[in-house]
Amino acid sequence: MLRAGILMPRSTLYPSLGLDLLNGLKQSLKQQHVFDEIKLFVDNIGFGTDEPEIYTKAEKMLLQEDADLVVVCADSRIAEMLQPLFTASNKILLVVNFGASFSDSWQPAPTTITHTLNFALHAGLTGKLAAAETNKQVVNAISYYDGGYRQCYTMLSNHQANGGIPRYNHITHLKLSEFTLQPMVEYLEQNTDVQTLLCLFSGEQALRFYQEAAPLQEQFNLNLYVSPMMLEDSLKGQLGEGFSIGNVKGYIPWHTSLDNEHNRLFKEFYTKATNQPVNYFSLLGWDAGLIIKEVITRHQSGTTHAAELVTSLGGQTFNSPRGWLKIDAATQQTYGPSYLAECSNNFEIIPGAPAEDIENEWIAFTKHSLPPGESSSWRNTYLCI
Repeated sequence: MLRAGILMPRSTLYPSLGLDLLNGLKQSLKQQHVFDEIKLFVDNIGFGTDEPEIYTKAEKMLLQEDADLVVVCADSRIAEMLQPLFTASNKILLVVNFGASFSDSWQPAPTTITHTLNFALHAGLTGKLAAAETNKQVVNAISYYDGGYRQCYTMLSNHQANGGIPRYNHITHLKLSEFTLQPMVEYLEQNTDVQTLLCLFSGEQALRFYQEAAPLQEQFNLNLYVSPMMLEDSLKGQLGEGFSIGNVKGYIPWHTSLDNEHNRLFKEFYTKATNQPVNYFSLLGWDAGLIIKEVITRHQSGTTHAAELVTSLGGQTFNSPRGWLKIDAATQQTYGPSYLAECSNNFEIIPGAPAEDIENEWIAFTKHSLPPGESSSWRNTYLCI
């Protein structure tokens, strides 16, 4: 029997995040009929900021619980800290997060697999699209929180790499009580040739942005190119039936309305078991369960050496609700399709065709490195605040 530790986060921004992720993982294993083949040990790591505590809990999973595999929901900084421990002990580290950042180095550790929703990849494709479809002049509208992750870099840098011209940057305050778009409004009033916004918001800030941007869109004929969390289903209910906005689009990894067999299976099985709707968090857990099932299968067939097992998973493709999910052999990171989604006037999210040539887009993305000089980022796991 495979022994697995799970270090889960918590979030005040999305209180159900950790529970949904864990439920997604468990239900995936149950649907694949391997839940009885694994023993789980669960602990909490808060917002993912206390590195010594996370290290101690991961070490406890290995030494006291004798875990063969540990799932850690944390961003790249934590993964880099933990990798030497797992390499030395020859145990598997499965890092799961939303992919809002990426590591300083794409060189994988021997026993580490990184599974994400690739938000930074999708944000980069959205920035590229904005440059292709508009007059290239843009206002960057970003929340102070969301701008602290490297999805901000990929969106803005891809826009500029494709001829985009940043004309104005507007960063909203971390406190919602001090949220304002007024400086941006004043800029738009004086520069009517700028009609494109690159937008990076999540949670209550995304909600507030849409509420204040809707009348501005009509006034200035704005085109909004947005990050994945701005096309998240729960926003529709919060915005209300009377809400109307148009010209909103962006690339996303998945949507509940995707018409494929494995998305229908995911929705039906998960909802019946939990009495909860599916979302990005449960999807992340569900797909992690697909990977863990393969680890269980290889363990049962005698492949128990962690580094050899991880190498054997390189290049494997899974049937995911996203359409498909692949472990890149070169980086030991997962990626999948990227769908161009648009919003109807009543904020009905409609996913369209997947991005063309995603394999080459992924390869180009894994060449990303921050330019020389200092850079900073939030220490907490994205959406865990």
